Amino acid sequence: MRFTQAFEITKWDQSDYDDSGDLTLGRAVVGKTFSSAELEGSGLDGTSSAELLMVGTPAGPAAYTAVERFTGTLAGREGTFVMVHGASADQDSSPGKIVAADGDLTGLTGAVVFEHDDKGPRLTLDYELP
Repeated sequence: MRFTQAFEITKWDQSDYDDSGDLTLGRAVVGKTFSSAELEGSGLDGTSSAELLMVGTPAGPAAYTAVERFTGTLAGREGTFVMVHGASADQDSSPGKIVAADGDLTGLTGAVVFEHDDKGPRLTLDYELP
């Protein structure tokens, strides 16, 4: 099953851990809220927490990688799943995949794509449940 859903970023706590030279290494803890009201319950309802590792240059962001845990429901099934995703500055989207799941989502597999543009933040999830 595949769907695209908007989400809200509710937390962004960023700090540098190595700022020597022109390249900066940083991390951010990011919180998100998902509501599937516009998808009539076929999407995600819940929250997620992500840890991002990032690199910045004098010209701006260069890349990030993230591990993110979603907690809530997917298509009416309750549980959690973990995604890994990332991108470099020359990409229009951030691809990733589901790497673990529990609760009623045990066995969940799939691919994720995050996009942030003038339409706002969105997640496309292409998944299979046993």
